[in-house]
Amino acid sequence: MPTLHRGPRRALVALAVLAAAVVSACSTPSASPTAAPASAGSPAALELDGTKWLLTDYLSPDGALLTVPAAVMPLAQFQDGTMTGNAGCNTFSGPYSVSGENLTLGPMVSTEMACEEPMASVEAAYLAALEVVDKAALLDNGKLQLWDSEGKTTLAFLKGD
Repeated sequence: MPTLHRGPRRALVALAVLAAAVVSACSTPSASPTAAPASAGSPAALELDGTKWLLTDYLSPDGALLTVPAAVMPLAQFQDGTMTGNAGCNTFSGPYSVSGENLTLGPMVSTEMACEEPMASVEAAYLAALEVVDKAALLDNGKLQLWDSEGKTTLAFLKGD
């Protein structure tokens, strides 16, 4: 029976499995976009002024709700009627107003530096989602969730420092 050299082959297989896991973790779609606030937990009173948020989930151009890859840290901050943030590699800002659960954003302006992946994809979806947001809620689980007029979650955030 011939002797097989399994050491290099095992290392190559292990490396391929690790690479596949990293790639899939960077863009794993959630099951489907979640519904409007009524089905997402009990919303708390919406007071955004003076808060900072880290984007955790976003609606992709094809309608899938995606988790933000660990390599990207999009942020949002609300202060004195202005929303500012980092969309991936560019910064943005614009006015915001809250009335009940209604959230009005923009018009937003942003810098326009070229971005590498995965930042470019996340940033494009984040900025596009900001244009269609019209409802928001602070959920019991601490998340800030933003919805479009069709009741689809477009952005979800965790409270920052």
